[in-house]
Amino acid sequence: MAACQLSTKGDNPEECPVCLTGFDDLVQRPRTLPCGHTVCTLCSDKLKEQGRVTCPECRVTHAVPEGGQFPVCYTIEALIRRLRDGKAAEASPPPSAGKGKGAAGSAGKKGAAGLSKKMRSFLQEQEATVVAAITACQEAQSQLDQYEATLTGWVERQQQLEDSLQGLMDQSRSSRELLQQERFRVAPKRKEAKKKEQELQTVREKLRTRATEQEALKVLATVFHLTGEVEQVLEECQQCFPDAGILTTARKVREASSAALEAAQAVQAALETVSIEEPRPQSVPEEPRPQSDPEEPRPQSDPEEPRPQSDPEEPSSQSDPDLTIMEKVQFILEPSLKAEDFRSLTERTRSLLQAGRVFAVHQVEGQRRHARISLEAGRPCLHALADHPPPLGASTLQVSQVVPPSPPCTVFLDLSWPGRAPRRVHIRLSPDTQRGRQFLMLCTGQRGPSYRGTRLYEVGWKGTPGECVWGGDYESNDGKGKCVLLPGLEEGGEDRPWRAGDVWGEGRQGVFAITTRDDQGDVLRCCFFGEVVEGLHVVAEAAQHSDIKEVTVVDCGVVL
Repeated sequence: MAACQLSTKGDNPEECPVCLTGFDDLVQRPRTLPCGHTVCTLCSDKLKEQGRVTCPECRVTHAVPEGGQFPVCYTIEALIRRLRDGKAAEASPPPSAGKGKGAAGSAGKKGAAGLSKKMRSFLQEQEATVVAAITACQEAQSQLDQYEATLTGWVERQQQLEDSLQGLMDQSRSSRELLQQERFRVAPKRKEAKKKEQELQTVREKLRTRATEQEALKVLATVFHLTGEVEQVLEECQQCFPDAGILTTARKVREASSAALEAAQAVQAALETVSIEEPRPQSVPEEPRPQSDPEEPRPQSDPEEPRPQSDPEEPSSQSDPDLTIMEKVQFILEPSLKAEDFRSLTERTRSLLQAGRVFAVHQVEGQRRHARISLEAGRPCLHALADHPPPLGASTLQVSQVVPPSPPCTVFLDLSWPGRAPRRVHIRLSPDTQRGRQFLMLCTGQRGPSYRGTRLYEVGWKGTPGECVWGGDYESNDGKGKCVLLPGLEEGGEDRPWRAGDVWGEGRQGVFAITTRDDQGDVLRCCFFGEVVEGLHVVAEAAQHSDIKEVTVVDCGVVL
């Protein structure tokens, strides 16, 4: 690779930042790399090495697209053309001195003579719109080229695994067919984007050569219609690619095939060293075939061609305009978190938590729900389960992998009322109580209902020793609901004075009380099942609010 020395003075938009030579329309056209930086054609050719180019500005390496050239940056060409035209206009002599200067200038003036100043300005604006649409088409083609190349590589790798391991041939063949189908879907869409680019190039030339108002209006109608079609094509590219189900199934089948092949090779190596009298090892068990989720959205396909099923626990293929196709591919192919990675808070896990891309999955009676996991004060917190799906690219794991089956553990309630932002109350649940187990379930929503959205409904002994607040009635929010998920809530009572921070209940009803003031007087029998360890002042302020029924549990969950 020829060395190209960057200059710190490469801030002129008319010059290549590598060779500091002005861009032109023939040899040194501006070429845009996928990272967004632009170099001239000659420098991009010099930077090529084994089919890849390293950006001289940000050092990101890119694969050379099909055809051997990165797309021309028409936006920069248009900008340079405008700058040069402006300089030429400033330095041009009076009209009388321009005779015989050249056919190009005369033709340009003649072509614009029949247009009003307003129309010429409007045509220039529309040309900028067309240039932007052309650039978008080229970017879509580049993304589809990379995506198609990735799919091709997967097809070849899958074929190799089929040849190496006959035991997984059926699953591997299904995966390869999926990838082929996806690859075949890419090709016509890429051709369609290319066709739209050519049509835009044609209409761009017409915008430059119209000489009458009538011709200009006709061209403008074509521009409006064509740019609308281009927007539709680009939107379809974002919505249809990639197919999360196909890539997820392909990834898991490839992982299963590779693991089985390694195991088979290990067994074969062991067989070569053991005595023939020793019992033969059992064969490698076949991996289960991935099942599908009937609720997972899929792009439309030929109804006559049945497609293998996809994995139910991976993110659906939803459009995200902020991600390129290859970025979405990367998110989809990245494996889900493992429980041990999560508990040890690896660097990858921490970064995913900070980005809000970790969710826990829980399924009850055929309904799948998801719980967001956040990182707050260095501690992962699982929030109450909700019905909405996680975003595209989210890493998932099962609720049972991270939430303890029963106390002791720490849960939280976020309290808010008019004029007050939500503030958190941490409660440490004691072991071996039914009320503690139910409280944990209602903080996570594992049985369906949760404390999220409920209100406190009563203050007992307000302003006196033993003051407490009552809440947890997810049925009626007034203390009249039963709110019972588990039997035996009345068991485990204790006779002792109340202390500030006690979390307790009594009788068969499933609501809870939090004591905000000590009471060393009367000794009452209650089921104490937890203690406020952080945020007791929040509960005490709520008890002094003018209307306790305005205090809402806006969120809840468990500290992991």
